[in-house]
Amino acid sequence: MLTDLDRLSPFERFLTLFTRTRPGEGRSTLLFALHVFLLLFSYYIVKALREGFMLTEFSAEVRSYAVAAIALLLMFLVPLYAGVRRRLDGVRLLRAVTLFFAANLLVFAALAGAGLSIGFAFFVWVGIFGVMVIAQFWAFAADTFNLKSGQRLFPVIMLGGNLGALVGVKAAEIAVETLPPLVLMVAATATLLLTIAFVDPERASVPAGSRAIVIEHGRVRPRLLGGIELVLRDRYLLLIALLIVLLNWVNSTGEYILADVFARTADARVAASGGTLGKQAAVTMLYADFQFWVTLAGLLVQLFLVSRIFRTVGVRGALLVLPLVSALAYGLVLFLPIFSMIRIAKIAENSLNYTLMNTANHALYLPVSRDAKYDGKTAIDTFFVRFGDLLQAGLVFVGLNVLDWDTRHFAITNLLVVLAWLGLALAIGREFRRLARENQINVAPQPGQRIPDLLLAPGSRFAFAVPTDAFSDADPGDVLRLHAAMPGGAALPEWCRFDAHRRAFVGVAPAGFTELQVVVTASDVDGLEAQSRFSIRPA
Repeated sequence: MLTDLDRLSPFERFLTLFTRTRPGEGRSTLLFALHVFLLLFSYYIVKALREGFMLTEFSAEVRSYAVAAIALLLMFLVPLYAGVRRRLDGVRLLRAVTLFFAANLLVFAALAGAGLSIGFAFFVWVGIFGVMVIAQFWAFAADTFNLKSGQRLFPVIMLGGNLGALVGVKAAEIAVETLPPLVLMVAATATLLLTIAFVDPERASVPAGSRAIVIEHGRVRPRLLGGIELVLRDRYLLLIALLIVLLNWVNSTGEYILADVFARTADARVAASGGTLGKQAAVTMLYADFQFWVTLAGLLVQLFLVSRIFRTVGVRGALLVLPLVSALAYGLVLFLPIFSMIRIAKIAENSLNYTLMNTANHALYLPVSRDAKYDGKTAIDTFFVRFGDLLQAGLVFVGLNVLDWDTRHFAITNLLVVLAWLGLALAIGREFRRLARENQINVAPQPGQRIPDLLLAPGSRFAFAVPTDAFSDADPGDVLRLHAAMPGGAALPEWCRFDAHRRAFVGVAPAGFTELQVVVTASDVDGLEAQSRFSIRPA
């Protein structure tokens, strides 16, 4: 049946402005969005701090090598994580990982408070923290929602993360001038610990029709390399891993270009201040301002574009948007390698990466097994993400110390890598479609009870809602969207307007109107359709 609009809560009615929503999904969507809001708020505070610690003590080149160190450490941490998952699963696993990183952050806060140098180690730790904790959240979400519900709700849940990132970077930018790093690190720890309170309620709040269809609780098969081995043996996961490697290679090379220009800009600002501004504060302020604009742009993209892109071209089409934008951005940097152009290019790239690309990436795991959602996704979002950074670090070393490259050379390399990235995105889209068909029974909508004809007196005002039993869909988690037109696809006359949001025909019947034939089309998330006809006739 169609969603009964009267059963939607006020918040669920608000959600229908952005995505298709079923009764009961409002509470679970809100809890997941609040969880990721707090998670990203905490992460972006420490992310802004890590740049200040790092670039105060080391150069942008050393920063690039620190990124490579993250990848090397993850080679050992991913198998260790797989061992932990053999003992903990689902809610308990997410809770344990969160507590572990919160304890680590308190240790770094104590070391910083004691005046010890933590720049390099803290930078490496934040890189691991950012990918590991966020990967756990999205693995948990993919394990909670079924395929259709996840495709509909993930863009809205991701909006909570965008807001958390925006508030976090702005809080860091404002507070860094008045509060010491120790206070900000403690605040980030408290926020991270608060997310644990959401885990049980958000899992319990998902309505039955929106939950994951198969929840496997069997014994996890031990693997020597943990999720890395699982990825290497699975074609679909391997394709995703390769795409993530290339994506992060391109992104991290862009981050090196940005860090280099920011370090030089910070030196110039310190010199212009006459010693009243320290380099750590200057760098932190530059990065906080940059991250603010990235997250603001990302918020607008998530709010107005992501759901529409998913609805129009699906996950497969969404995978192609970022590489096309990256190709354009580095093409512009190639010809205009100046501070403002590099900053704008990275704002565009990062905002799409953190919103549209991240949402598409998380949705790729909806049709896979539980092992792939936890072990495979964690391996990809940690080790393979940082392996791309490792390749980038090698490129930076050779480019600077052997080939004497400048910004233009790194931009050309990124353009070449983007071409391979596009090819992988196309291949993954085909595999996603195949797996989605194999792991669900996608039934087309069916017409139900005939829509009754509408009799109108000339000059009368009318509001006629399509009955909830006019169409049905047997797929779990699916929500139908209605469209109305005349036979042959012609638009309805001006006096009869169809409000798709309210699922109602509204207008004023003109004098002397003749019988109007109306075709109502119901489409599901995957674009399958059913039609029903009725007439509007003079009384």
